[in-house]
Order: sequence, then structure tokens, then C-alpha cells
Amino acid sequence: MYVLIALSRRLLHPVVALLILLTAAVLTGCANSEPTGGASGTTASTPATEPTTSGPTTTSEQAVLADGRHPVFLQAVDADRRTVTFDLIQYLTGDAATRAAAEDGEESPPPNDYYIRNVNSKLRTLPVRADATITANQIAGSNQDVPVTLAKLATLTREHSPVFWITVRHDQVLKIGEQWVP
Repeated sequence: MYVLIALSRRLLHPVVALLILLTAAVLTGCANSEPTGGASGTTASTPATEPTTSGPTTTSEQAVLADGRHPVFLQAVDADRRTVTFDLIQYLTGDAATRAAAEDGEESPPPNDYYIRNVNSKLRTLPVRADATITANQIAGSNQDVPVTLAKLATLTREHSPVFWITVRHDQVLKIGEQWVP
């Protein structure tokens, strides 16, 4: 870089030298930048890319969703293909809900001590294992969790999806459960 500067001073007009330096600085800055992920929060994280297969991931592939339990809005349930398409959200309670609601300019503390934040509307699709546990409560007309099939869940969520929690392992859904809310 110093050689380029020395040559620029001798051979080129100072304005051209400045343009060369700025271009080099921008290119160096871009090469060192890291991509950022999607939604962030205390309950879930969002990876930057989708995998190329729906099976277990390898170390060279980015997972659709990290292993664990995540709050979501179900956008589509395909019982024939055994997949769910969902929007990852943040479901916050207690002090975290109060702080987040205040930060977002909403009623704080939030009614019923929970607050839903959806800062990234990216949709993700994952396969649902054949032995997955699926429960609903309020949309199934109950105050308690009721086991349902994936086909029944598709019917229940066709027009509206309350908050669900999905448990994921190796890019497969092991459990789907509706969040009961007052």
C-alpha cells in the first residue's frame, strides 16, 4: 500500500491518489466485515442462510434453526409433506417483556405479563418428524393441551396462528405446542 502511495504522489494528480486510497480503504473494510444475522433476542436467534437439504446438517451447512425450543407463528402446515413454515418471534415475559415493550413504545408493563416481538419476518420451513408430539389448547377449544395430528393442526391454523413453541433437533421438528395465553 505504501508503494502505491509513493507512486501515486509522483505520477498522478493528488486527487486521483486520494481516490485510489479511498477505494483501497473501502475494499479493505468490505473484506473484513462479517455478515449479520436476522432477529436477535433472549429467546431465539436467527441464522443467516438456509440449508440445501432438509436432513441433518453437517459442519459445512448452516442450520435453518439452532437446536432447541423456539417461539414461532406458524404460517403454513403441510400434512402431506410433513413440513411447517414459520416466522420466528420473541416471546418475552416478566422484566424482559416490560423492558422490550417500553423500548418499542408499547404499553409497559405489557398486559398479562407477556410481550411478543417480531423483528424479522423471514419464513423458514422444516420437516416434522413422524413421531413428533403436537399439542394445541385454545385453538382446539380447550384450556389444556390436547394432542392433535399434523393434519388437524393444519386445519386449526389455516386462518390464524397463535404462538407455538417448536423443538428442533438437526433441522427437524420434534415437538410443536401451542402457547396458552390469558
